[in-house]
Amino acid sequence: MSNLSLPNVDLPRVSRKTIALAAIPLIAIGACAALFNQVFFYNEAGQMAHVRTIFGEEKVVEDVGYATQWFGRTTVWKRTIGVQSALQGDTHASGNPTVTVGTLPIVFLGNVDAKAEFSTQFGMPSGEAFLTIAHEYRTPENFLQRALLPAVKETLQATASLMSADDYYAGDRNQFGAEFENQLRDGLYLTKRKEVRVQRDHSPAQTAILQAGTEQGQYGDSISTRFVIEKLRDENGVEIRKQQQFRLFGVDVVDARVTHIDPNPQYQERMVRVQQALAELAVARQNRLKEEEEKQLVSARGAKDVEAKRQESLRQQIERTTQAETEKQLTLINAEREQRRAEIEKKTAELLRDKAQVTGEATKITADAEAYARAASIKADGALQAKLDALVRINQAWAEAAARAPVPSVMMGAGDGGTGRQDEMGKLMSVLATKAARDLAVDLRTE
Repeated sequence: MSNLSLPNVDLPRVSRKTIALAAIPLIAIGACAALFNQVFFYNEAGQMAHVRTIFGEEKVVEDVGYATQWFGRTTVWKRTIGVQSALQGDTHASGNPTVTVGTLPIVFLGNVDAKAEFSTQFGMPSGEAFLTIAHEYRTPENFLQRALLPAVKETLQATASLMSADDYYAGDRNQFGAEFENQLRDGLYLTKRKEVRVQRDHSPAQTAILQAGTEQGQYGDSISTRFVIEKLRDENGVEIRKQQQFRLFGVDVVDARVTHIDPNPQYQERMVRVQQALAELAVARQNRLKEEEEKQLVSARGAKDVEAKRQESLRQQIERTTQAETEKQLTLINAEREQRRAEIEKKTAELLRDKAQVTGEATKITADAEAYARAASIKADGALQAKLDALVRINQAWAEAAARAPVPSVMMGAGDGGTGRQDEMGKLMSVLATKAARDLAVDLRTE
């Protein structure tokens, strides 16, 4: 192989003075940047800074923006710090954590233990009060662990001792949370435990032993014992409290909540049994209400049927009454009609009677007039009628005499030209009648 030769290149020479002139500004800029972080710092919003300088100056920075620390130390505190129960902590980049713990054990009144979850927030003071806290506890973590967390635990347990688990799960959860916040802000109640004996509502049941007979009476104690917590009061009746130590530094309670309480498994089982019993009781109550409703429904249906029958009877009665009234009215109308008809007939009869009476009177008057006329006529014609009657009686007497005259069995005389006995009697009667008429002076001629 042949050796390769590099070409000769002439490099420009840089003087040391030039290098120094270029490096000095860079070094100055780096030094200024390093010194800037040692002299100045930036205070974020919602934070306070405890600054200690190399000159022995100590101050509190609360404003947002850059401030001087002059190669000293700066401890950043949040204006609001909290203690809460959670699965993991929320640590800020500035080194101000919120204390997070697991669920805290508590014991209710009645020795029912449980685990409580909570969340609290505290407001930090400013000025000299903040410097006092910074001098006493140095760091936020130390203040949270030594001052706030023990106070929260003690207050939570003190609140649990004021109430039984049954009362809590019966609807006093809001009262529990209110008492927790009240005691955390204003101090713990000083209490004492008191035993109270209460008369039971129902006496214990009798024994089921057959040999004891039926007249057993009551057995067991009818008085139950309960333990209650009473708050101590002074002579003015004001509740005595134990002051919270962190409140002496001017720390304010911003928020305090009890988010969840989990009782022990035994109590949970008892709650399940109680819920089942309550459910059965509710079902029984609903069944009883259903039976009562059905009873009321049956009663309502019976009342409805009775009312329907009563209304039907009333309707029939009204119909019968109406029909009877109608018949009565018709009878009255018919009676009134008959009465009017009778009155009309009576008036008609009276009219006819009056007419007949008038007619009779007229006839009588006519007859009287005719009789008077006949009498006058008879008187005028010489008693013609009497004469005629006498003539009739005379003729009747002659006729009877002629009828009784004996007839001979043998007639003697001529044949066809001769006259018989009958003819003779006719002639005789004619003669006698003429004589009688003449005697009576009656004209028997007819015109």
